[in-house]
Amino acid sequence: MKVELLYVRDCSNRLSTLQTVKDILRESGLPLDVAEIEIATPSQAESYAFPGSPTVRVDGGDVEPGLSGLTSFGVSCRSYVVNGKRQGVPDREWIVKAIRSAQSQL
Repeated sequence: MKVELLYVRDCSNRLSTLQTVKDILRESGLPLDVAEIEIATPSQAESYAFPGSPTVRVDGGDVEPGLSGLTSFGVSCRSYVVNGKRQGVPDREWIVKAIRSAQSQL
């Protein structure tokens, strides 16, 4: 299983997101291997199809359900709508579901 955290340098939500991902991996009995990828240029953002910071991907798929069809990428912050509220980190349950789904395919 490949877990990635894509971020921009001064992202205030990077460390809390990383800690959440590692906590979930620990609780699942998995190695705490998270590839951290800094996105610094517009060309990198396009290359990684980067929707903003922080982005968590499990086996190449974004943890946000229903995220598809994006055509605009850039070096920017990201927000998520969770239970009708906008926040700067992905929902913990999204990450749990993505990791469990990847585990079941091992």
